[in-house]
Amino acid sequence: MGHKINRLTEAHGKARADPSGGALGAGSLAPHNGTIGLSEAAGASGREGQPGTHPYQKGRRTMNKVAVVTGGTSGIGERTVERLLGEGWTVWSLGRSKQKLDEQAARLTADGALHTQLCDVADPASIAAAFEAIGAVTDSIDALILSAGANIAGSMEEMTPEQADLLIGVNMTGPWLCTRAALALLRRNASTDDPARVIVLGSIGGMRPKAGAGMYSATKAAAHVLTGIMAVELAPSGITVNSVAPGTTQTPMIEEMQKMASGKSGFGLSGASPLGRIGTTDDVVDVIGFFLSDAAKYVNGALLPVDGGTRAAFVKS
Repeated sequence: MGHKINRLTEAHGKARADPSGGALGAGSLAPHNGTIGLSEAAGASGREGQPGTHPYQKGRRTMNKVAVVTGGTSGIGERTVERLLGEGWTVWSLGRSKQKLDEQAARLTADGALHTQLCDVADPASIAAAFEAIGAVTDSIDALILSAGANIAGSMEEMTPEQADLLIGVNMTGPWLCTRAALALLRRNASTDDPARVIVLGSIGGMRPKAGAGMYSATKAAAHVLTGIMAVELAPSGITVNSVAPGTTQTPMIEEMQKMASGKSGFGLSGASPLGRIGTTDDVVDVIGFFLSDAAKYVNGALLPVDGGTRAAFVKS
């Protein structure tokens, strides 16, 4: 039996449609109304729906800092783009949909600080072309946030080889190929004292696998392993690699994810965390902000769940 395919922009619990965008569950907030300009950065709260200076960023120079965000048009990736623009970064938002990229560029007027670029992270040629285009405009980047991902709900019996290949390509091979393509740009201004940052959007699904999402969980677990390997191999170049593993995160598409699961799959969302709620995109972007900050310049190879304690122990429903 075939599955409906939900291509997302982030990690476990982020729903959105395209391999430029995420993974299971965490989703996009209500669209930001108006435009984001660099003048809004100072003093803004940085909470949901608002750009602003992240508390960890206050001690770090962000002027002329450049970030690339895959899956930048929805979910956690979209919110990351908004928040970084508000903090004074120049941001490249990568995605598969030209329409979504054009809409984002029109909505987020950021004094020339926002660049958009087509990129399908499941396609090595598309990745190479995207980073070639970025390199033609800038000779260095300071951060790479790998937010693109895909999820297919379904049992292992139902999963087809084509669907498995898609999940492997987007969730595992994609982050590796994007990092490899970005290495020359990341190394340009990096040092062991002030490292460039790579942040992989993983999932608690890769830490606590869930029936009905087995192949997704396997690819996210693989992304976590790649995080550690790349962290060690790239450290001498002055590049740190860390992973954020969200749990179920607020999105208008969570209900759609639940409907996608067939009767055989047994898939179901985790629901509220022990803190009594599901996550928000800002909960996750706060942690991304930490990994980008001076406070995390000696943090390398870490995997940090952002799930309100959901994976810590089984909770009676």
